Amino acid sequence: MQVPKHRDVDKLASASTFPVDPNSGIDGPSDIPGREKKKGVSFLSRFIGTKKRPESIAPEGSDAGESTRPEGTDAQVFSHPVGDNFSFTPRHPQPPAYIKVRAKNKKERDFDRLFLAQELRAGVEVRRAPGVRPAGSSGAADENAVWATEWSEDGKYLATGGGDQVVRVWAVLGTPEERREHEREEDAASKGGSRLRLDAPVFRRSVVREYEGHEGAVIDLSWSKNNFLLSSSYDKTVRLWHVSRAECLCTFKHSEHVLSIAFHPRDDRFFLAGSRDMKLRLWSIPDKSVAFWKPLPEIITAVAFSPDGKTAIAGTIAGTLSFHDTDGLRPLSTLPLRPPRAARAAAKIASLSTFASPPGSTNIKLLVSSADSRIRIFNLRDRTLDLKLKGHKADSLPIRAAASSDARFVIAGSEDRGAYIWSLDGGAPPDVPVESFAPHASKTTAALLAPLQTHHLLSASRDPLFDLCNPPPITLRPAGGAEGDAPIPAPPPPPSAAYLARCAHPGGHIVVTASSTGALRVYRQDCAAHKRDGDAVSVFSRRTGGSRRGVRRGSDASQAPRERILSWREGVGSVVSLAERGSPAGGGNASVGLGVRAGGGGRGDAASVASFPGTAASGASLPASQQPAA
Repeated sequence: MQVPKHRDVDKLASASTFPVDPNSGIDGPSDIPGREKKKGVSFLSRFIGTKKRPESIAPEGSDAGESTRPEGTDAQVFSHPVGDNFSFTPRHPQPPAYIKVRAKNKKERDFDRLFLAQELRAGVEVRRAPGVRPAGSSGAADENAVWATEWSEDGKYLATGGGDQVVRVWAVLGTPEERREHEREEDAASKGGSRLRLDAPVFRRSVVREYEGHEGAVIDLSWSKNNFLLSSSYDKTVRLWHVSRAECLCTFKHSEHVLSIAFHPRDDRFFLAGSRDMKLRLWSIPDKSVAFWKPLPEIITAVAFSPDGKTAIAGTIAGTLSFHDTDGLRPLSTLPLRPPRAARAAAKIASLSTFASPPGSTNIKLLVSSADSRIRIFNLRDRTLDLKLKGHKADSLPIRAAASSDARFVIAGSEDRGAYIWSLDGGAPPDVPVESFAPHASKTTAALLAPLQTHHLLSASRDPLFDLCNPPPITLRPAGGAEGDAPIPAPPPPPSAAYLARCAHPGGHIVVTASSTGALRVYRQDCAAHKRDGDAVSVFSRRTGGSRRGVRRGSDASQAPRERILSWREGVGSVVSLAERGSPAGGGNASVGLGVRAGGGGRGDAASVASFPGTAASGASLPASQQPAA
C-alpha cells in the first residue's frame, strides 16, 4: 500500500538543508518518502564505535563543553540575598555560575571554573541588576579608563590609576576581623529589605587610600618592598606615597611626560624614570635630586630593573632595548626587537618586567610587551629570545603583560575585550597554550594574577572558598577546672607545613581585570569544586576499604561492655545538675528529678543512675556476673 505524500513533506524533500533533532530518531532527508534511504548504522557499532570521529565531539580548543556557560561580560557577582528575617545561611555556599573560558593548543584548562567574585569602581562596589550590561567605550581612550595596576610586594594591596587622575589603593581581606567588618559595611550600605552579601570577596568594600594631586592621567605605578608607592602622570611629575599616610610625601618634577617608573628592588631610596625628553634618570629620594642620568636617541616608553638591581633596562618608542649598569647608568648593550631589515616596522615597547624562572633561581627572564600585539620573553643573561606570545590585540593602547608569581603564566589584557593567559610550562612555539575569556564589555586595559601571598592572606581571613578547599586545623583545648575558674588562654599551635603548603591554592587563581570604562572586576577559580562533588567521602571510603556503615567511632569502641558501663557511671556521677548550678543552696528536688547526684564523685549512686529513663531496665537485663557493683 502506497502512502500518499503530504505537501509539507514535498517541501521538506526539496529543501537544501534539514534541521535534525538527534533525539527524534530521524536520520535526515533519507527518511523522507520518495528519497533513497542511506545505509543505517548497525546495532553492534552503536556500542563498539567506529574509527570515524563523531560529530558531537568538538575539536581541541572549542567551547562545546561550555556552551551553557555565560560570557564573562554577562556574569553575575557570586552572592546571596540576606533578609531581615531569620534564615539559614550555610557556611559554604552553593557552587557559583562559571563563565566561558576558551583554550587553544591544550586540552585541559588551567583556568576552568572561573566565576565573578567582586566588582569595584571609584572606591565603592558596583552591583548591577540582572541582565544589565555596562556600556562600552566609545573611543580609543576614556576619561575613566584604568591604565596602571600594580600588586604590592607582600600581596596585601592593589594600586590602580588612570584617566580620572586619582591613585587608589585596595586592601585584601587578611584577617577574620576585616572580613566581619566587610560584612558590616555591606549591611550598612543596604537600605532596608533584602540585601546581597558576597560569597567570596577578595578586597575590602571601600578603598584604603585615594590619593589626589595629579593634574593629568596616571600612567604608571611602582611599589617598593616597604610599601612605598610611586605614581607617574601626564602632568610631568612623579609623586611618592605610603599606604600609612594620606598625603603626598614628595614630588619629582620633569620637563616632559614621565611614561614609566620603577623602584629599585633592593634599595627603595632610588627609582628609575623614563621620559619623553629621551633621558633616563636615576633619582635619589632622600636627596630629592637626580643621582645619574643618560640621554638616549629615542623616547623612553618603559623602564625596569633586574631582580638584583645591578642592571637598568629601558625600552624606546622605536622598539629598542637599552641595557645600562645601575651604577652611573653606564651603557652595556642594545637590542632591537626586530632585525634592522625586517619587513614590518619596529613597534613601541609598552612595558618591561623581569622575573626568575623558576622562582628563586638565577635564570632571569625579561618580559617585553609591544604595540605589535606581541609579547616577547628574553633571557637576560645572553639577551636571546626564548619565546614569543601572540593571540591578543594591542595596537593602539599601552597594554602591559605580567608574569605570575610562580613564573608559570603570563597574562595580558586586549583591545578585543578579552584577557589572555599563556602557559609557560607546556608547548613549544608557535603552539604555546593560551586561554582567554571576556571579562568586560569594553576594552580590557589591564589584567593581573594575584600573587601567592594574596592566597595566604585570604586563607588566614577564613575565606569560605579556601576553607572548603583546605579546612583549617582544629585546636582542642582542655576545659576549665572548678566552677568559676577562668580558662587559661593558650596560644594556638603553629600550623603544620602541609597545611601552609595547601594555603597556596595553586588551583584557586585570582584574576583582576580593568577596563576602559574604569571598572575593576575580580574573577576567582573554584578550587573547592572537587569537595562539592563528594571526593572527600570517596577518599575516606577508599582508605577504610569500604562503607562507613556500622563502624563505631570513639575511644570506647574497643572496651568491654562492663568497662563501658562503669565509665559511663563515673561520668554521670561527676556531672553537676542544672538545678544546683542555678540555685543558691546547691541542692533541691530538681537534682533528684534529673537523676544526678552532685556529691560523692567516684562512680555515682545506683539510685541516681536508675532514675534515668531506660537505665534500670537495661541494668536488670544483664547477667548477674556483669551487674555493676553498687
